[in-house]
Amino acid sequence: MTNEGPMTKNMQRGVACHAGRFVAAWAFVISSSFLILVSSFAAGAPLTRAIDIRTLPYERSLEKLPVDLTATVGFVENGGTVFVQDDTAGTHLHFKPARNDLRVGDHVRIQGTTTAGLYLPGVDVSELQILGHEAPPAAVPASYDDLATGRFHYQRVIVEGLGRTLTPLDENRSLLRLAIGSRVLEVRVDAPLETAPELIDARLRITALAAGGINDRRQLVFPYIRVTDWHDVAVTTATPNPTALPITSVVTLLQFGVADEPHHRARIRGTVLAAFPDGRVFLRDATPPPPPRETPKDAPPSAPHSPSIAIRLTSPENLQPGQHAEIIGFPIMAGFSASLADALVLTAEPGEPPSATDISLTEFQLGSHDADFVHLTTPAVLNDFFRTVDGFEFRLTSGGTPLRAFLLQSSPPTLEIGATVDLAGICLVESSRDKGFRSQAERASLLLRSMDDMQLVHSAPFWTAGRLVIASSLLAGVVLLAFIWIAAQRRQISALSSRIVQQATLDERQRIAREFHDTLEQELTGLSLRLDAATTRPLEEKARTLIDTSRSLVSRIQSEARNLVADLRDTAQLHDLPSALRELQSRMPPDGPALKLDLQPIPPVPGPVSHHLRMIAQEAVTNALKHAQATEITLHLSATANELTLSIRDNGRGFTSSAETNGKPGHFGCMGIRERARKIGAEVAWESGCGEGTVVRISLPVGE
Repeated sequence: MTNEGPMTKNMQRGVACHAGRFVAAWAFVISSSFLILVSSFAAGAPLTRAIDIRTLPYERSLEKLPVDLTATVGFVENGGTVFVQDDTAGTHLHFKPARNDLRVGDHVRIQGTTTAGLYLPGVDVSELQILGHEAPPAAVPASYDDLATGRFHYQRVIVEGLGRTLTPLDENRSLLRLAIGSRVLEVRVDAPLETAPELIDARLRITALAAGGINDRRQLVFPYIRVTDWHDVAVTTATPNPTALPITSVVTLLQFGVADEPHHRARIRGTVLAAFPDGRVFLRDATPPPPPRETPKDAPPSAPHSPSIAIRLTSPENLQPGQHAEIIGFPIMAGFSASLADALVLTAEPGEPPSATDISLTEFQLGSHDADFVHLTTPAVLNDFFRTVDGFEFRLTSGGTPLRAFLLQSSPPTLEIGATVDLAGICLVESSRDKGFRSQAERASLLLRSMDDMQLVHSAPFWTAGRLVIASSLLAGVVLLAFIWIAAQRRQISALSSRIVQQATLDERQRIAREFHDTLEQELTGLSLRLDAATTRPLEEKARTLIDTSRSLVSRIQSEARNLVADLRDTAQLHDLPSALRELQSRMPPDGPALKLDLQPIPPVPGPVSHHLRMIAQEAVTNALKHAQATEITLHLSATANELTLSIRDNGRGFTSSAETNGKPGHFGCMGIRERARKIGAEVAWESGCGEGTVVRISLPVGE
């Protein structure tokens, strides 16, 4: 024992030394190869290996790098495209013009330049020399994942699987679908269907070219393989005789330990529940019901029943509900329960129409009746239905639970929204969820065989949601029209009231003008005539002076009375304030003080506002004439963005006390100015001093 320690250490050192040398040697080889490849690219040397062409980056392949490759033809697509392989990998060749003299196994020398290709780089051939003929390139075993990842793309591969279906692609080509594990691979054969051996349900070994569908992003969408003729399809296990297969119970399909992988076809027998034009058939198993299975604790008890299965036929058959049929197909897990795919009908005999299994809504949602013909014991209310690609989809509510039903027909149903219906149809589990290690149905729907599966129980109430919406819309429209009519009537009444008030105001103004003219003005005229008569008699100088002064006062009073009557009868009420002020200037007495106008441009002023401002200016001018003993009066009008200003300035005697503007007994001029200013929202101010004249300033906000 004491001698083994050093020996063991020496052996470990030796192994480590050899491993180090091995790694160093491989590192040298790899680095040397890389340097040679890089130097070849840099020097413009031609590419001589398929792997060098295959692994070129996309950008480099566009540079038309020179190629001088010796390889063997593995597949001939047509005269314009050929696939070749050497000892390293495979690539594709393109000819212009096309060549039709190449065969699989030709040993060739290719000269040309690189091209990007759809998926991986290839060669645009400028010259090709056939060196001889030999065996085709060696094929490598490949799995579905190898093909889907593009690992052996455009190379010869060997795949093994189970033949599923065989259909013609066109007159001279065939399509074989091959099951590889749980996947199905397309095999495209360049040979007619008539020359094919029996391949369905046979175990096959196929030598082919790996290919696939490529999108415009240089991505492999799905893989398939290409076969030159049926000689490359070898049958390793022959097809079992379909009639010799044992009858299998539906519940035993895909159970643990009952079949190999991939699964061969199973033969079942039962009663046709429904058959649809798209090739779907639903069959109720005719074998004895299975023993009760373990159910979740929270699941309600259910009576034993024969399980049913969904079947997809290779091509639609004219099956009728109630027929007793034997069908063979490949078991697959589609949805919640096992089903048969790529199935064929062996026999079909007449029988009685099947009866629906009565189940509650809870049992319907549990999924134990998946693919069975069922009848819901609780009626449902139709909430809505709409057209789909295949027919119609119904949205219903049963016992407060929403559910969906589908009908595969083009003609629309005659039921109304809100109708209560009795439902029957094929139960389809749409989704499931995992609860521990158990998968439980989460949502189910009904596939109706025809409108006979949806029987009317109660017609839809008259006041459906659609009719309520229409009635509400009509009522809302009537209410809206009523509001519009009321608003229009109010506008008319308001306009009529305005005209009535305007007419009443006009009548009152006319009445006052008549009264002034017939009373005050007549009396003043009579007084003026008496004073004129008095001046013709001999009088003392003092008396004559008094009479002349009185005549002048009466004349001024007459003038003001005429102006007042003219204002009362002026129905136009000029809206143009500057024009109204100029009109005021024209009414000044010829022997009185001068009235100067300083009128700046102003924005338009409403008629009532213009009238009040004119009357304020007239009253201020009258006050200056009566009380200020002024020789000059200036009327100023201007406006800013926020305010309009009207001022009347005189050079009269002025006053010192504000009481002068509050009015004296029998004097109402200043009071009238304030009232008019308040009515239009303006502010009025008097500025005066003894012997300095007076300024009456009115400020009106433009917004007002």
